[in-house]
Amino acid sequence: MMGVTDLLSLAWVGADFALLRRDHPYLLGLAVTDRCNLRCRQCRVWSEHAPHLPFERIDAILRDFRSRGARLLYLEGGEPYLWRDGERRLPDVVALARARGFLRVHVYTNGTLPLTAPVDFTWVSADGLHATNALLRGSSLDEVLDHLRACPGRKALVFTVNALNRHELRPFLEFVAQAVPGVGVMFFLHTPYYGIDELHLDPGARAAVVAELLACRRDGLPVLNSNPGLRKLRPGAGSGPSRLFCVVDRQGEYPCCRASGDPAICAHCGYAACEEIALARRLVPGAILGAFRYL
Repeated sequence: MMGVTDLLSLAWVGADFALLRRDHPYLLGLAVTDRCNLRCRQCRVWSEHAPHLPFERIDAILRDFRSRGARLLYLEGGEPYLWRDGERRLPDVVALARARGFLRVHVYTNGTLPLTAPVDFTWVSADGLHATNALLRGSSLDEVLDHLRACPGRKALVFTVNALNRHELRPFLEFVAQAVPGVGVMFFLHTPYYGIDELHLDPGARAAVVAELLACRRDGLPVLNSNPGLRKLRPGAGSGPSRLFCVVDRQGEYPCCRASGDPAICAHCGYAACEEIALARRLVPGAILGAFRYL
């Protein structure tokens, strides 16, 4: 439960973000580790074999970004629940972030481990029904959903749409509505970080995906993306790199994401959260209402 001081601070951040519109990172994405227990087809981060980010380095990063205006934090990896530094575990990072003045802490996880960190929101990845999710991610959808059900806080699923799973959007949403009632799904589109491959959505497929997700929203299925946010995912409609986000890993910091500055990747970006935040800053009603559901 947030106290009065934190609520006032969050209100100030909102006013600064949407009205004063200062150009600094409001959201910090911190990759606490590149290690992962999965070998997803769309990701090679796990192959870096880098050590965990040390606790002291995490503290220095949090202090630095708070001084630069960041107040919202999302922890990612690799798989952040694998992070270790001596006896410290992910809940210690969450406690540190709160002590350093971060007002909201989210975690992005593959959901294969118990979801025990006391965060404000947990985002769990699943990329299709049972067989498709196993093909793309190598994880058991049943196990992931068991951990999601047991997670005590606010939570949602993240589904990254690609050429192999694009035909499961409505069936997946219908399944989720029955299997984990009240849990929404945020849809990202495949971003070709490693070049165009069999997962790539060509412009026609991308437009069809957006149209189907808009129809699913109209039908009351649990799509978390807003209508304006989905329309921004149409081919050629994206806003481009955002300076409202900054990602930090062992190698450095990157405005927007770790591929920032590569126009070949940015042209095919499917990171829906970036568009949702950009629209909320422009006070687009649908995006503002959507952001309140998870921020």
